[in-house]
Amino acid sequence: MNQPRNNPQNQTILQLSGDPLGAGQERLCYAHPDDASRVVKIQKTDANKQTRRELALYARLKRRGLRNFEHIPRYYGEVETNLGQGFVVDCVADYDGQISRSLWWYFEQGYPLSEFSSYLEDLRCYLLDNQVFFSVDMGRYNILFQKLSPERARLVVIDGLGNHTAINWLDHIDFFARRKIQRRWQRFIDRLQVYADVSMRQHSGSPQILESAYRRQEPT
Repeated sequence: MNQPRNNPQNQTILQLSGDPLGAGQERLCYAHPDDASRVVKIQKTDANKQTRRELALYARLKRRGLRNFEHIPRYYGEVETNLGQGFVVDCVADYDGQISRSLWWYFEQGYPLSEFSSYLEDLRCYLLDNQVFFSVDMGRYNILFQKLSPERARLVVIDGLGNHTAINWLDHIDFFARRKIQRRWQRFIDRLQVYADVSMRQHSGSPQILESAYRRQEPT
């Protein structure tokens, strides 16, 4: 008879320590003790809806043979830690080693949403092309602006991934999956615009612009 998956005799227990790198409503994110390029997500409450959605999405993407993880973290599997069950994904950091800033951080500094239009269009195309489902309320802290070099950057979704609808059998048909993602994207953009507008009203001073190396032509 197989032993339980989380039996400590079968699996090394990762020792997580220090302050978390980030915290959401359901989870805490810790630096991986053995690999600086990865992080470990741990449940901080009994609620695990978002974790189940994300793991289901990664299972779906694996079945589809996805190899392009340009705009979402790569998933490396579940682990047992001293803080409980967790799972490992990429750490999204800039080329200088600093954890990438969220879109919300940029909004709070006075950057308008229009500064990120071309990056958002890249993200939209990626989600559609690869049928990556996401929650409408992702955005403020869940999307990071990752600086890959002094000249290149991209947006990476680190939370809010997965399908939160109960009836989703049509999602396995490409046409319906893409249509759902497109509808959800428009609702997401509407919400993101509200977040950005509120921040701009609270910000004193002129609107900020991205460094010249990261400014890109508006999508046509």
